[in-house]
Amino acid sequence: MKILANLIAVLVALAAPLAAVAQAFPAKPLRLIVRAPPGGTDDLIARLVAPALSKAIGQQVIVDYRTGAGGLVAWEYVTKQPPDGYTLLLAASGLAAIKSLRPSVTIDPFRDFGWVSEVTSFMLVLVVHPSLPTRTLKELIALAHKRPAQLSYGTSGVGATPHLAAEYFKGMAKAEINHVPYKGAGPMYLDLIGGRIEMGSAVLGSALPHIRSGRIRALGVSGAQRSPQLPEVPTIAEGGLAGYAFEPFYAIVVPPGMPRAIMGTLAEGIAKAMSPADFREQFVKIVGSEAVFNTPEQMLQMAKKEAELIDKIARAANIKEE
Repeated sequence: MKILANLIAVLVALAAPLAAVAQAFPAKPLRLIVRAPPGGTDDLIARLVAPALSKAIGQQVIVDYRTGAGGLVAWEYVTKQPPDGYTLLLAASGLAAIKSLRPSVTIDPFRDFGWVSEVTSFMLVLVVHPSLPTRTLKELIALAHKRPAQLSYGTSGVGATPHLAAEYFKGMAKAEINHVPYKGAGPMYLDLIGGRIEMGSAVLGSALPHIRSGRIRALGVSGAQRSPQLPEVPTIAEGGLAGYAFEPFYAIVVPPGMPRAIMGTLAEGIAKAMSPADFREQFVKIVGSEAVFNTPEQMLQMAKKEAELIDKIARAANIKEE
């Protein structure tokens, strides 16, 4: 009994500092690591989330760009930081599926990171040049079957979510359509609008100005439901491919081994930051998708499910990031 009492006393003594740390958190500024340079979607999200989270938790959140190697520089940096809650990473679905897309990378998305909360999910959209004689997805699929390997679609790059969305579409439609990867969405739009390629697959938010101007035509969105921003455009599932749904996410992740109490505090802070109506309205206006949040447990399951879907798409299409 004396040994048991001593063991309990030791466990209580060890637990006390951890509880104190969790209660004191956060006691200094936090950093939000961003994998991409300023100007893209990652940057837009980070610059909205950081000040809102700062206000919610009472400490400054500094946006810290760690660019290079397609995100690997940022990911590796975060895995080496202490799990004290002061280093956060804005991550996309590609991190969850890194084992499928970049097999040479030694990082394990579920061993080497803690998944705190979703920030947003976004849709992709299949678009065509107005000269293409197709106004529905069924007509596009029929044309692709009639002209196998004669149509071409552009994306922002190999392994990017627009590429995954289009290959998922091709696989379900059993259509042969050539992929033309570009170094970013900008060059892809130039060739699509100019008629040098017939089709494109893109993030909905970036495509909206071109769709609304009439320079390209939207045939289907990748979500399970129609987009509030483009309600007249059917989902790909409605367009003829029942069961199709692909909505990649952005999430906040942290270094491995972070105490559950600190992860919980961060998740609560994110929820508080992203709940106000004015923030949500601004988020939709700037990013082009809804601001969302969830718990660490929900986020982990969501990331694993997304990794399974991307692995399925990547294997079927033999996709490997360059």
